[in-house]
Amino acid sequence: MMFELRITLLDVGIPVWRDIQLDDDTTFSDLHFILQSAFNWSDLHPHTFRFAQPHKDTLAEADRLRDHIQGKDDKIIYTYNMEENWEHEIVLQKAFEAKDDVLYPRCVRAENLAPEEDHTRLDITDGTLDLAYKDSGEIAKAINEELTYLNVSGLGEGLPGLDADEWVALDDDEDEWEDDGGHI
Repeated sequence: MMFELRITLLDVGIPVWRDIQLDDDTTFSDLHFILQSAFNWSDLHPHTFRFAQPHKDTLAEADRLRDHIQGKDDKIIYTYNMEENWEHEIVLQKAFEAKDDVLYPRCVRAENLAPEEDHTRLDITDGTLDLAYKDSGEIAKAINEELTYLNVSGLGEGLPGLDADEWVALDDDEDEWEDDGGHI
């Protein structure tokens, strides 16, 4: 089963969100890297996942989305860069069957730019940083290019149709995502 999640960056003055379609079997660890791609960040800071409301369960990096998100009331908060406290609300929009000719994960809609990794809310409120961006399609396209790369180099089975030599070349790419150990 596939999920479409709305991921909204909270408290930045304008709507900044991404609609991401991904497998419900995705781990929270993989979701972290998907979100890094979706918000154009580089995994330089710690992150956490937690339930938006008090909950008896805790979330672990190895947990699967489907075990914790089953309806719109199951909201998850992803916090990145604890110093700046970039909080994102993650809400299930819909569940659906995967299409054979579609590569997942993918961004289907996006609104406005995310702040650069080390910017602050003050940069937004004082006008140093403007997150408004009219071409949502361009944002989604850029995110999908990054997600395609991430899919090949770090998530799941990667792209179909590549032979072993092509996989080796992709795996040896020096720009490949690496876990820097900064996760909480």
